[in-house]
Amino acid sequence: MHLNLLETFRAVIEQKSTQAAAKTLGITQSAVSRRIAQLEDELKLELFRRDKGRLIPTRDCQALQGNIFGMVDRGQHLQQLAQDLQHGNSPAIRLRIAVPASLTLSIMPRIIRQFLEQNDRVQIELHSGPYDTIERMLLDDRAELGFLRIPAQREGLHVMPAIETHTVCVMPDAHPLTQKKVITMADLRGQPLILLGRMRAPRRELDEAFWTAGLPPNARVEAHSVLSACSMVAEGLGLTLVNALMARDFAHLGLTTRPLYPLLSHRFAFAASAELPMSQAAENFVRLGSAVLDSLR
Repeated sequence: MHLNLLETFRAVIEQKSTQAAAKTLGITQSAVSRRIAQLEDELKLELFRRDKGRLIPTRDCQALQGNIFGMVDRGQHLQQLAQDLQHGNSPAIRLRIAVPASLTLSIMPRIIRQFLEQNDRVQIELHSGPYDTIERMLLDDRAELGFLRIPAQREGLHVMPAIETHTVCVMPDAHPLTQKKVITMADLRGQPLILLGRMRAPRRELDEAFWTAGLPPNARVEAHSVLSACSMVAEGLGLTLVNALMARDFAHLGLTTRPLYPLLSHRFAFAASAELPMSQAAENFVRLGSAVLDSLR
Protein backbone atom coordinates (compact mmCIF):
# COMPACT_ATOMS: atom_id res chain seq x y z
CA MET A 1 0.00 0.00 0.00
CA HIS A 2 1.51 3.31 -1.09
CA LEU A 3 2.06 5.97 1.55
CA ASN A 4 0.55 8.63 -0.71
CA LEU A 5 -2.86 6.89 -0.47
CA LEU A 6 -2.76 7.10 3.31
CA GLU A 7 -1.54 10.71 3.23
CA THR A 8 -4.43 11.59 0.92
CA PHE A 9 -6.90 9.90 3.31
CA ARG A 10 -5.52 11.95 6.20
CA ALA A 11 -5.71 15.17 4.22
CA VAL A 12 -9.37 14.53 3.33
CA ILE A 13 -10.25 13.84 6.97
CA GLU A 14 -8.36 16.90 8.27
CA GLN A 15 -9.44 19.32 5.53
CA LYS A 16 -13.00 17.94 5.37
CA SER A 17 -13.20 18.18 1.57
CA THR A 18 -11.45 16.84 -1.50
CA GLN A 19 -10.92 20.35 -2.82
CA ALA A 20 -9.11 21.53 0.33
CA ALA A 21 -7.16 18.24 0.51
CA ALA A 22 -6.04 18.70 -3.11
CA LYS A 23 -4.76 22.19 -2.32
CA THR A 24 -2.87 20.90 0.73
CA LEU A 25 -1.27 18.05 -1.21
CA GLY A 26 -0.56 20.09 -4.33
CA ILE A 27 -2.52 17.77 -6.64
CA THR A 28 -5.84 17.98 -8.49
CA GLN A 29 -9.21 17.27 -6.89
CA SER A 30 -9.77 14.38 -9.30
CA ALA A 31 -6.43 12.87 -8.22
CA VAL A 32 -7.61 12.98 -4.60
CA SER A 33 -10.82 11.16 -5.55
CA ARG A 34 -8.87 8.51 -7.47
CA ARG A 35 -6.55 7.87 -4.55
CA ILE A 36 -9.43 7.50 -2.11
CA ALA A 37 -11.15 5.07 -4.47
CA GLN A 38 -7.89 3.09 -4.82
CA LEU A 39 -7.47 2.93 -1.03
CA GLU A 40 -11.04 1.66 -0.63
CA ASP A 41 -10.40 -0.95 -3.29
CA GLU A 42 -7.23 -2.15 -1.56
CA LEU A 43 -8.90 -2.29 1.86
CA LYS A 44 -12.14 -3.77 0.46
CA LEU A 45 -14.05 -1.24 2.56
CA GLU A 46 -16.21 1.77 1.86
CA LEU A 47 -14.50 4.60 3.71
CA PHE A 48 -16.69 7.48 2.54
CA ARG A 49 -20.28 7.94 1.42
CA ARG A 50 -20.66 10.21 -1.59
CA ASP A 51 -23.40 12.79 -1.16
CA LYS A 52 -23.70 15.60 -3.72
CA GLY A 53 -19.92 15.81 -4.18
CA ARG A 54 -19.19 15.51 -0.47
CA LEU A 55 -17.28 12.65 1.18
CA ILE A 56 -18.85 11.56 4.46
CA PRO A 57 -16.71 9.21 6.63
CA THR A 58 -18.33 5.83 7.32
CA ARG A 59 -18.13 4.00 10.66
CA ASP A 60 -15.43 1.77 9.18
CA CYS A 61 -13.51 4.90 8.24
CA GLN A 62 -13.75 6.19 11.80
CA ALA A 63 -12.56 2.83 13.15
CA LEU A 64 -9.46 2.88 10.89
CA GLN A 65 -8.65 6.57 11.19
CA GLY A 66 -6.29 6.36 14.20
CA ASN A 67 -4.32 3.47 12.69
CA ILE A 68 -4.01 5.18 9.33
CA PHE A 69 -2.86 8.43 10.90
CA GLY A 70 -0.25 6.48 12.87
CA MET A 71 0.96 4.73 9.70
CA VAL A 72 1.28 8.09 7.95
CA ASP A 73 3.37 9.48 10.82
CA ARG A 74 5.63 6.40 10.86
CA GLY A 75 5.92 6.39 7.07
CA GLN A 76 6.88 10.05 6.98
CA HIS A 77 9.39 9.48 9.77
CA LEU A 78 10.86 6.55 7.83
CA GLN A 79 11.13 8.63 4.68
CA GLN A 80 12.90 11.44 6.57
CA LEU A 81 15.27 8.96 8.20
CA ALA A 82 16.09 7.39 4.83
CA GLN A 83 16.74 10.84 3.34
CA ASP A 84 19.01 11.76 6.25
CA LEU A 85 20.94 8.49 5.83
CA GLN A 86 21.31 9.15 2.11
CA HIS A 87 23.00 12.45 2.96
CA GLY A 88 25.05 10.90 5.77
CA ASN A 89 23.64 13.19 8.46
CA SER A 90 21.26 11.55 10.92
CA PRO A 91 21.02 11.08 14.70
CA ALA A 92 20.70 7.36 13.90
CA ILE A 93 24.32 7.35 12.67
CA ARG A 94 27.17 6.49 15.04
CA LEU A 95 30.35 6.61 12.97
CA ARG A 96 32.99 4.40 14.60
CA ILE A 97 36.54 5.45 13.68
CA ALA A 98 39.86 3.87 14.72
CA VAL A 99 43.13 5.80 14.39
CA PRO A 100 46.70 5.70 15.78
CA ALA A 101 47.02 7.47 19.15
CA SER A 102 49.58 9.85 17.64
CA LEU A 103 46.91 11.23 15.32
CA THR A 104 44.55 12.19 18.15
CA LEU A 105 46.39 15.27 19.41
CA SER A 106 45.32 17.78 16.75
CA ILE A 107 44.98 16.26 13.27
CA MET A 108 42.01 13.98 13.93
CA PRO A 109 40.27 16.48 16.25
CA ARG A 110 40.53 19.05 13.44
CA ILE A 111 39.00 16.64 10.92
CA ILE A 112 36.22 15.67 13.35
CA ARG A 113 35.42 19.31 14.14
CA GLN A 114 35.01 20.20 10.48
CA PHE A 115 33.02 17.02 9.82
CA LEU A 116 30.58 17.71 12.66
CA GLU A 117 30.15 21.30 11.51
CA GLN A 118 28.85 19.91 8.21
CA ASN A 119 27.10 16.84 9.68
CA ASP A 120 25.70 18.16 12.95
CA ARG A 121 23.41 15.19 13.70
CA VAL A 122 26.01 12.41 13.48
CA GLN A 123 27.68 10.87 16.55
CA ILE A 124 31.38 9.99 16.44
CA GLU A 125 32.91 7.10 18.39
CA LEU A 126 36.71 7.43 18.30
CA HIS A 127 39.07 4.54 19.09
CA SER A 128 42.87 4.61 19.08
CA GLY A 129 45.50 1.89 18.95
CA PRO A 130 48.32 0.39 16.88
CA TYR A 131 47.81 -0.39 13.22
CA ASP A 132 47.33 -4.14 13.69
CA THR A 133 44.57 -3.47 16.23
CA ILE A 134 42.90 -1.02 13.84
CA GLU A 135 42.94 -3.62 11.06
CA ARG A 136 41.34 -6.21 13.36
CA MET A 137 38.68 -3.72 14.44
CA LEU A 138 37.75 -3.07 10.80
CA LEU A 139 37.56 -6.76 9.94
CA ASP A 140 35.55 -7.53 13.11
CA ASP A 141 33.16 -4.62 12.41
CA ARG A 142 34.09 -2.91 15.67
CA ALA A 143 34.95 0.15 13.59
CA GLU A 144 33.61 1.24 10.22
CA LEU A 145 36.54 3.44 9.29
CA GLY A 146 40.24 3.35 10.14
CA PHE A 147 43.46 5.18 9.38
CA LEU A 148 46.39 2.95 8.45
CA ARG A 149 49.94 2.95 7.20
CA ILE A 150 49.90 1.11 3.87
CA PRO A 151 50.33 -1.46 2.57
CA ALA A 152 47.94 -3.06 5.06
CA GLN A 153 49.04 -6.27 6.74
CA ARG A 154 45.72 -8.09 6.38
CA GLU A 155 43.52 -8.94 3.43
CA GLY A 156 39.86 -8.01 3.22
CA LEU A 157 40.32 -4.26 3.58
CA HIS A 158 39.21 -1.52 1.18
CA VAL A 159 42.07 1.00 1.22
CA MET A 160 41.69 4.66 0.17
CA PRO A 161 45.13 6.37 -0.04
CA ALA A 162 45.12 9.76 1.67
CA ILE A 163 48.66 11.14 2.08
CA GLU A 164 52.34 10.33 1.55
CA THR A 165 54.99 11.74 3.84
CA HIS A 166 58.61 11.02 4.82
CA THR A 167 60.79 10.28 7.84
CA VAL A 168 62.12 13.18 9.88
CA CYS A 169 64.64 13.39 12.68
CA VAL A 170 63.05 14.83 15.84
CA MET A 171 65.39 16.47 18.34
CA PRO A 172 65.31 19.03 21.16
CA ASP A 173 65.39 22.65 19.96
CA ALA A 174 68.86 23.18 21.47
CA HIS A 175 70.45 20.11 19.88
CA PRO A 176 73.52 20.88 17.68
CA LEU A 177 72.03 18.97 14.72
CA THR A 178 69.23 21.56 14.43
CA GLN A 179 71.80 23.74 12.63
CA LYS A 180 71.65 21.36 9.67
CA LYS A 181 68.89 21.54 7.04
CA VAL A 182 69.00 17.81 6.36
CA ILE A 183 70.09 14.97 8.65
CA THR A 184 72.12 12.14 7.11
CA MET A 185 72.73 8.69 8.49
CA ALA A 186 76.34 9.73 9.19
CA ASP A 187 75.08 12.60 11.38
CA LEU A 188 73.44 10.02 13.62
CA ARG A 189 76.67 8.15 14.40
CA GLY A 190 76.81 7.61 18.15
CA GLN A 191 73.63 9.60 18.81
CA PRO A 192 71.28 7.97 21.38
CA LEU A 193 68.15 7.00 19.48
CA ILE A 194 64.56 6.27 20.40
CA LEU A 195 63.31 3.95 17.67
CA LEU A 196 59.91 2.47 16.91
CA GLY A 197 59.36 -1.23 17.64
CA ARG A 198 61.44 -3.74 15.70
CA MET A 199 58.39 -5.57 14.35
CA ARG A 200 57.05 -2.47 12.60
CA ALA A 201 57.68 -1.77 8.90
CA PRO A 202 59.20 1.71 9.47
CA ARG A 203 61.75 0.22 11.86
CA ARG A 204 62.78 -2.42 9.35
CA GLU A 205 63.30 0.29 6.73
CA LEU A 206 65.39 2.33 9.17
CA ASP A 207 67.52 -0.67 10.12
CA GLU A 208 68.17 -1.30 6.43
CA ALA A 209 69.18 2.35 5.94
CA PHE A 210 71.62 2.13 8.87
CA TRP A 211 72.98 -1.17 7.54
CA THR A 212 73.46 0.32 4.05
CA ALA A 213 75.37 3.26 5.60
CA GLY A 214 77.50 0.86 7.62
CA LEU A 215 76.40 2.42 10.90
CA PRO A 216 74.91 0.38 13.74
CA PRO A 217 72.10 2.45 15.36
CA ASN A 218 72.63 3.41 18.99
CA ALA A 219 69.09 2.40 20.04
CA ARG A 220 68.64 3.42 23.67
CA VAL A 221 64.84 3.08 23.87
CA GLU A 222 62.29 1.18 21.82
CA ALA A 223 58.89 2.88 21.61
CA HIS A 224 55.63 1.79 20.05
CA SER A 225 54.06 5.08 19.03
CA VAL A 226 55.18 8.40 17.60
CA LEU A 227 53.57 10.07 20.60
CA SER A 228 55.70 8.19 23.15
CA ALA A 229 58.88 8.50 21.06
CA CYS A 230 58.57 12.28 20.73
CA SER A 231 57.67 12.65 24.40
CA MET A 232 60.89 10.88 25.37
CA VAL A 233 62.88 13.12 23.02
CA ALA A 234 61.40 16.07 24.91
CA GLU A 235 62.76 14.52 28.12
CA GLY A 236 66.26 14.47 26.64
CA LEU A 237 66.54 10.69 26.20
CA GLY A 238 67.77 10.93 22.63
CA LEU A 239 66.62 11.59 19.05
CA THR A 240 63.87 9.79 17.17
CA LEU A 241 63.13 9.07 13.52
CA VAL A 242 59.40 9.10 12.72
CA ASN A 243 56.99 10.15 9.99
CA ALA A 244 56.57 13.89 9.43
CA LEU A 245 52.76 13.80 9.50
CA MET A 246 52.50 12.82 13.15
CA ALA A 247 55.72 14.49 14.28
CA ARG A 248 54.22 17.90 13.46
CA ASP A 249 52.01 17.70 16.56
CA PHE A 250 54.92 17.82 19.03
CA ALA A 251 56.58 21.16 18.27
CA HIS A 252 54.98 22.56 21.44
CA LEU A 253 57.27 20.24 23.46
CA GLY A 254 60.30 22.23 22.35
CA LEU A 255 61.21 19.92 19.49
CA THR A 256 62.66 20.56 16.04
CA THR A 257 62.32 18.30 13.00
CA ARG A 258 64.61 17.95 10.01
CA PRO A 259 64.25 15.72 6.92
CA LEU A 260 66.25 12.49 6.99
CA TYR A 261 68.39 11.53 4.01
CA PRO A 262 68.05 9.12 2.31
CA LEU A 263 64.33 9.80 2.14
CA LEU A 264 62.11 7.10 3.61
CA SER A 265 58.49 7.35 2.52
CA HIS A 266 55.35 6.61 4.51
CA ARG A 267 51.97 6.16 2.82
CA PHE A 268 48.76 6.48 4.82
CA ALA A 269 45.17 5.68 3.92
CA PHE A 270 41.66 5.53 5.24
CA ALA A 271 40.43 1.94 5.26
CA ALA A 272 37.21 -0.01 5.71
CA SER A 273 36.08 -3.61 5.48
CA ALA A 274 35.85 -4.79 1.88
CA GLU A 275 32.87 -6.97 2.86
CA LEU A 276 30.49 -4.14 3.77
CA PRO A 277 29.80 -1.01 1.73
CA MET A 278 30.63 2.20 3.56
CA SER A 279 27.84 4.42 4.81
CA GLN A 280 27.39 7.84 3.24
CA ALA A 281 28.60 9.35 6.52
CA ALA A 282 31.86 7.39 6.24
CA GLU A 283 32.30 8.49 2.63
CA ASN A 284 31.76 12.10 3.69
CA PHE A 285 34.37 11.68 6.43
CA VAL A 286 36.96 10.21 4.05
CA ARG A 287 36.43 12.99 1.53
CA LEU A 288 36.80 15.72 4.18
CA GLY A 289 39.66 13.97 5.98
CA SER A 290 41.62 13.56 2.76
CA ALA A 291 41.18 17.27 1.99
CA VAL A 292 42.41 18.28 5.45
CA LEU A 293 45.44 15.97 5.19
CA ASP A 294 46.21 17.31 1.72
CA SER A 295 46.31 20.84 3.19
CA LEU A 296 49.04 19.68 5.61
CA ARG A 297 51.52 18.75 2.88
